[in-house]
Amino acid sequence: MPKSPLMNPTTSLLRPSVFSTLAAQFKFLPAPPVPLHLGDTYRAPPESGRLERAVGRLPSNGYAYAHPNGLEELRSAVAERLATKGLPGYSADHIQVTQGGSGAIATFVRTMIAPGDEVLLLAPYWPLVRGIVLSAGAVPVEVPFYQALRQGVPAADILRPYLTERTAALYITSPNNPCGTVVGPEAARAVAELCCQHNLWVIDDQAYHDYVFEGQHTFLATLPGMADRTATILTASKSFALAGLRIGFVCGSPAWMEAARRVATHLWYQVPVVCQLAVLGAVQDSEEWLDETRDRYRVAADLVHRKLQAKFDPSQGGGYVFADLTEELRGRPIIDYLMEMLHEGVCISPGDAFGEAYNNWARICYTSVPLAELERGIDRLNRSLERVRAGLPLGG
Repeated sequence: MPKSPLMNPTTSLLRPSVFSTLAAQFKFLPAPPVPLHLGDTYRAPPESGRLERAVGRLPSNGYAYAHPNGLEELRSAVAERLATKGLPGYSADHIQVTQGGSGAIATFVRTMIAPGDEVLLLAPYWPLVRGIVLSAGAVPVEVPFYQALRQGVPAADILRPYLTERTAALYITSPNNPCGTVVGPEAARAVAELCCQHNLWVIDDQAYHDYVFEGQHTFLATLPGMADRTATILTASKSFALAGLRIGFVCGSPAWMEAARRVATHLWYQVPVVCQLAVLGAVQDSEEWLDETRDRYRVAADLVHRKLQAKFDPSQGGGYVFADLTEELRGRPIIDYLMEMLHEGVCISPGDAFGEAYNNWARICYTSVPLAELERGIDRLNRSLERVRAGLPLGG
């Protein structure tokens, strides 16, 4: 019998979706749990960014191929908006439209990172970035960063022990997913100085830059020596509640953007025109919607801060808190606890998806459901934690 062709061995290093594993159990429950595991929003997108309007803006040849760089009007609008948010000097030439924020990161990684290079992932981190680095043949190096930063450890002192001759890049996100930490100006400058000293590329994941509640937000590309070495990552999924349209942006220096465009062309050629037009509407006219959404998210975060009976740092922005359940679990695998907790009527995300150091942690999303449902979910989570602390079974 002939042998089957072999798969790329890298695929064995990619983690399966734990969210799919949890969701598969929903059909066995008497009612769906409160979905605090989702990194999404209950909010409908702004009227200006909806597909119904975008369809009306389609050109007569809207079903034909479009420019692989992305619509110039969209790229220019993004550049203009960045200037109002604290990153001036960009034009359409600095921006590539991508398949979501994940596509933006993948484009830059495949442009700049060679097989065998090490990429520092400041942890906890957005789960897919590890697989993106591995898929490029590079080596992800997890750096427990944000909790140490909140405890007052200088950023450079956290990072230095992880630098080697093979370190080529650093990934950072602020506000952080999953812990909600905003990297302040002093820490941002320290990160920037270290990257300049060691000639590193920087992936500055700005998925949540529109949702800062506390502290001062910084685009790393604005700091000395960082403009040419930084890829600023944006996504319509988080800014405008348009996750299903899969539109993101990699933004940076024209010195490397042409190479990034070639990579993006070979990954997906172009993203759908109607989706780009919808995001264009949101970019041009959504600030009132954003202000309201930010206020709602802040209220939701405050509710979790008040009510959640677990160990965590308050969220400074984004959409999550990250809870340390080490004392409650007492060595028990967190996935077992989360599976049982489904019968309490709530679902949260296991921490090991966000880094190997977080096997006993869990992420709680406070933007996925309206406030009343969020409160029910937190009450159910607290009840399950009380049962675990008392040594009682879950599910009743």
